[in-house]
Amino acid sequence: MKEYNVTYLEVIQRGDVVAKYYNDQTSGYGSLGRAGKNATPKVFERLVEELVIPKVVHVEGNKVTKMSTPLLDGFDCYYGTADDATTYVCFSQIDVPKILPLRLLTELKSISNGSDEELAEHVRTIVRQFHEELLTYHDSSTAEATEQDLQDIIQLMNDNIDKFLQRQERVSLLVDRTSKLNQSSHNFKRKAVRIKQRMWWQNVKLCSTLVAVTVLVLFVVVAAVHYV
Repeated sequence: MKEYNVTYLEVIQRGDVVAKYYNDQTSGYGSLGRAGKNATPKVFERLVEELVIPKVVHVEGNKVTKMSTPLLDGFDCYYGTADDATTYVCFSQIDVPKILPLRLLTELKSISNGSDEELAEHVRTIVRQFHEELLTYHDSSTAEATEQDLQDIIQLMNDNIDKFLQRQERVSLLVDRTSKLNQSSHNFKRKAVRIKQRMWWQNVKLCSTLVAVTVLVLFVVVAAVHYV
């Protein structure tokens, strides 16, 4: 049976990288040829920093979002957020069952991942459990037929997950737009208050100027009448 794994995973907390995991798949099963040569840790780090983190929408609950735009040929990108302002970003090859990165991001959020070693150990454990579950669908006596059945099951899961992720992405976009709308409303309110204060001071200055001019005119008139 094929062995599946994610390629890159990064844990970011309040802008700082806490832990990273990289699984070199540029050779052997899962090789991407020329595309695989570009799939280096440095490339993934730059993609996360420049293209993923700026678009992350923090959503309450145990939810995972898939980036709708491919960031690197041959790879899908997923991210999840936790209540402690931690973001988990995962890259996996497009032929990896989508349930695996979703499961990784979901389960990793509930355990400590304070170092590269901790993160790698947790990833290996979850991946091993995933393959043990896949083996329950595999019958060694009819390997060819069962392998095809397994691929059919994976394809069905992928189709269902794609539909779910599309809905999840729409929810994330709605949350993001609502947040931006609330921020715009708040900024507009603050600007309106500043304009109101500015107009009030302008009215005060205008009234003060009119009073001063009136007093001066009266003084001049009284003085002129007095001397006449």
